[in-house]
Amino acid sequence: MDLSPTDEQHQLASALDALLDDLADADAVRAAEASNGFSATLYDALGEVGVWAMGLPESVGGMGASLADLAVAAAACAAHVAPVPVVEVLVAGRLLAECASDDERLPGIAAGTTIAVLAPRVATDGIARVVPGAAIADHVVAFDGDRLIVVDGPGRSGSTIANTAHAPLADVAVGPGSPGYAVLASGTDATRLFDVAQDEWRALTAVWLCGLARAALDLGVTYAKERRQFGVPIGSFQAVAHPLADVACALDGAELLAAKAVWALDENETIGPRFASTAFCFAGETAERATKIALHTHGGYGFMDEYDVQLYFRRAKSTRLLLGDPRRELQVLADRIVPVDAEGRPVDLAATTKPVVRPSTPSRAERRGPDFRLGTDVETFEAEVSTFLAEHVTADVIERAHATGTIHDWGLHRAMAAQGWISAGWPVEYGGGGRSPLEMNVLSEQMYLSGAPVDGIGVASLVAHTILLEGTEWQKSTIVPEILSGEKITALGYSEPESGSDVAACATKAVRDGDTWTINGSKMFTTLAHEASYVFLLTRTNPDVAKHKGLTMFVVPLDSPGIEISPVHTMGGERTNITYYDDVVVDDRYRVGAVDGGWGVMMTALVFERNSAWYGEAVRLLDHAVQWAARTPGVNGCATMLGDPLVRERIASAAIGNEVSNLLGWRAAWLASIGTLPSVEGTMAKLFTTEHYQRAASDLVDLLGADGVRRHGDASAPADGWIEATERHCQVTTIYGGTSEVLRGIIAQRGLGLPRSG
Repeated sequence: MDLSPTDEQHQLASALDALLDDLADADAVRAAEASNGFSATLYDALGEVGVWAMGLPESVGGMGASLADLAVAAAACAAHVAPVPVVEVLVAGRLLAECASDDERLPGIAAGTTIAVLAPRVATDGIARVVPGAAIADHVVAFDGDRLIVVDGPGRSGSTIANTAHAPLADVAVGPGSPGYAVLASGTDATRLFDVAQDEWRALTAVWLCGLARAALDLGVTYAKERRQFGVPIGSFQAVAHPLADVACALDGAELLAAKAVWALDENETIGPRFASTAFCFAGETAERATKIALHTHGGYGFMDEYDVQLYFRRAKSTRLLLGDPRRELQVLADRIVPVDAEGRPVDLAATTKPVVRPSTPSRAERRGPDFRLGTDVETFEAEVSTFLAEHVTADVIERAHATGTIHDWGLHRAMAAQGWISAGWPVEYGGGGRSPLEMNVLSEQMYLSGAPVDGIGVASLVAHTILLEGTEWQKSTIVPEILSGEKITALGYSEPESGSDVAACATKAVRDGDTWTINGSKMFTTLAHEASYVFLLTRTNPDVAKHKGLTMFVVPLDSPGIEISPVHTMGGERTNITYYDDVVVDDRYRVGAVDGGWGVMMTALVFERNSAWYGEAVRLLDHAVQWAARTPGVNGCATMLGDPLVRERIASAAIGNEVSNLLGWRAAWLASIGTLPSVEGTMAKLFTTEHYQRAASDLVDLLGADGVRRHGDASAPADGWIEATERHCQVTTIYGGTSEVLRGIIAQRGLGLPRSG
C-alpha cells in the first residue's frame, strides 16, 4: 500500500497550480461567466502544457498517461474553478481512441485545437440534455439507444443555456441527421465502451468535486481564522469549528474514495465500477456540504457575488446533478453492490457489502499513483487471521457475549494469546511479534468483522504496552507476562461519576505512607472489572498543583481488600461496572511512572486506544440488513425486500459510509507503516466511523418498520434482532475513546489550525 502520488504527479500538480494561479484567478472566472462560461485562453494554455494530450495514445501526439495522472489535472482545475470542461474532454478523448486509435479527431484534441466532450448521461428521444462543455465543443460523443455516436458541436463561439454555475452547458441533438452524425459502435460493444467511459467520468468528476471542496474548505477555514467577533476569531467558537471539522473528515474520506476508484479503473480491477459509483455519490454529497459550510462560515458575506466562496457552492451543486437525481445514483450503486433480477430476487450476495481492499490482479512493476494493494506479507497474515477466527469465533461465542453483556471470551482470549497476538505489533526485542501497522490493522479489522468479543484483548494490549514503555523492570517481568499469557486481563479505571470526559478532574485519592499507598474513591465504566485481575487506575496524589500535574497511575490488583465491584447494565446490553476503593492499600511497586506523572502515562495509553475499528461492526450490521432483505417477501411487486428501491437506497448509503470508514482507518495505518507520526488521522477515522455507524443503524432499523422494535432474543425479531440490538449498542461508540465533540475540537485545532475555543 502506498497512498502518496508519484514524484511526477507532484511536479505536474505544482506546474498546473502555477499556470492556473495566473490564468484562472477569480477575475478570470468571473469574466468567463459573463460570456459563455468558457476561457479559450486557459484552454489553449492547458493544451500547450500537454493536458489534453495526456490520456491519448502516443501515435496521435498523446502521452499515454494513466487515469491517475488525469486525476491530478482534474483536481488542480477544480481547485481554481477553472472555466474549461476538463473531465469531459479527457474522457471523450480516451473513448474516441478506444473506438479507433486512428480517429481523425484525435490529433486536434491532443494539440488543443479541437474540443470533444462526453455527454455523461444516456440521450433520450434523440437529445443529450445538459451536456457539460457542449456549448463550446467541436464534437460531442453520446450514447443513444444502443449506439455510441459522435456529432458536431457549435465550436468555441457557441451559446450556453442559462444555468446555476454559468458553465458552458447545452442540449445537443444526437439523432440521425444531426450535423456530423457518425456511429462509433453499436450493440454490446457500444454499451461496454460507454459504461467504461461513464465510470471514468464518475471517478474523475469525484476527484474534481474533491478538489473544489478542498479549496472551498480552505476559504472557510481562512475566514474563520481572520474574522473576529466579540474580540476573538470566529474559528474559536465551537459552532463554527465543529462543522468545519466534520467536513474535513468527510472530505479526506471522499479523496481516498476517489483515488481508489481511479486506481481500480487504471488497473482494470473488477471493483472499478463499484468504486466509481461510490466515489461519485459521496464526493458529490461532500462537495455540496463543504461549500455550504464554507459559505455559511462567511455569514452574509458568503452570499455576496464579490466573495469567491459562492463560485464553489454553485459549481458543487451543479456538478452533482449532471448525472441526474443523486438518489438515483444511489440506486445505480445498489445495483453494483447487491444485484437483483427483474423480480427483485438477489443475484449474488457472496461478496457484496464488505469493504473491498483486495486486488484481483498481480501488482504492477511500476506505480501509477496511489496504490491500494496491501502486499503479500499483509495478505498472508490476513488469511491466517481469517482462518483462525473462523474456527474460534462461533455463533455461540458471539451470542454468549451478547447474552452476558461481557464482551470477552476466555477461550478466544487465551487462544489469541497463544498465537502471540496480544503483543503482535510490539518490537521483537520487547517480546512482541514485530507485526507492521498494516498487519495490525488487518488483525483488528478481521476481529471486528468476525464479531469477536474483543474488549479484553484490546485493553490487555493497551495496558501491557503502556507498562512496557512506562513501567518498572519488576512490572515488565511480572505483570506483562501474566497479561501476554492470556491468564490475566485488566480493566481501565479513568472515569469518575462526577468528572465525565474531564479525566484530569480525578478525585480518587492515593496517599503515600512509606512504600505503600492508600487509595480511596470510585471509578465509573470500569468495564471487565468483574473478570479482570488488575485495574489500570488513575489517582490524585497532589491536590496543590494544576489538576493534570497531580495525578499518578497504578496497576492495582482487583483482589485487594477494600475494592467493591458493582455491575452497571447498559441500554446496549453490555455490562460495565462502578468500582469503589475504601482504604485500599497498594505497594509502591504497582505504581506506573513517576509520582504526579500519571497524565503522561495516560497519554501514552491513549495512543493505543483510539482507532476506527468500529467500522467492522457497521459492516456486520449491513450484512444483517442485506440478508434480512433477501429473505423477506417484498412489496409493490418485488419478490423480496431487496428489490425495493427504498431498501436499496439505504443499503447503498450504508455501504458508502463503510468504505469511507475503512479507508480512513487504513490511511492511519499506512502513515504509521512508513514511519510518519499521524497527526489527526486516527482521530478523524474514529469520529467519522462512529458517527456513520449510528446513522446507518438508525436508517437500517427503520427498514424493519414496526417490527424493528422487536428486541434481540425475541424469536419473531427480524434479522434475529441483531439490527435492533446494534441500534441500541452503537450509541455508546461516539462516547468511548473520546466523545465526538472532543474529537471535533482536536481536528479543528490540530488539523485545521483553528484557534482554541475560549
